[in-house]
Amino acid sequence: SSNKQVKITPAASNEHNTMKKSEWLILIGLLMLSFTPSIGGVFRLLELGLGITLEFMPKNPRVQSFPVPVEFHLISSIPYCIIGAFQFLPSIRRNHLKWHRLAGKFLVCTGLVSALSGLWMTHYYFFPESIQGELLYFVRIIVGVSMIGSILLGLSFVLKKKIAQHKAWMIRAYALGQGAGTQAIIGISWLLIVGEESTGVTRDILMTTSWLINVIIAEWSIYKLTPRSSSSFKRDYLR
Repeated sequence: SSNKQVKITPAASNEHNTMKKSEWLILIGLLMLSFTPSIGGVFRLLELGLGITLEFMPKNPRVQSFPVPVEFHLISSIPYCIIGAFQFLPSIRRNHLKWHRLAGKFLVCTGLVSALSGLWMTHYYFFPESIQGELLYFVRIIVGVSMIGSILLGLSFVLKKKIAQHKAWMIRAYALGQGAGTQAIIGISWLLIVGEESTGVTRDILMTTSWLINVIIAEWSIYKLTPRSSSSFKRDYLR
């Protein structure tokens, strides 16, 4: 019997190294999702760092009284959402593995700081009922703890070379971390339809719905990445 050798042509090599259309759509979608909260965060950091007042920014007495947690939250959340978008592109992982690993270490740190600072603000800042009721308080606590748990699980699985589980838990962590992007879309949509910003229980429900949407999309994405056999799915993703 003869051994057959497969030649890789330059065209095939270029196709292997080029981002697919689906990857571009994922990247653009995630960057657009990050755009509004990131821009708002940059302006808030400028206010706090330069000691200036930007008239178009909403007033926030909690930030002015004790800005450190907000600064930690913004400085960590913005790169987590933007750089994190590139981590889910197969061509980036395949062709730039060193970058993927280096960025991953950075994102573990920023993700944990983002979640921890978010938990601190949720518990210790005073929020009027119109901005945060009991429902939103408990949801934010659950989201923060779940995000920390997902990141740590994702880290533990990659250290064990269990890449499938690593991907799944990092997708879940990123979906929770992107809550502000979906909340901006839903909040703006509500404002355009109703004519005024949501407050009270309505705001709590809309904010919670945003995270639920992200979680559903994350679980659907994980399902699409899984082998079709149910036994493989349970073995690789649920244990």
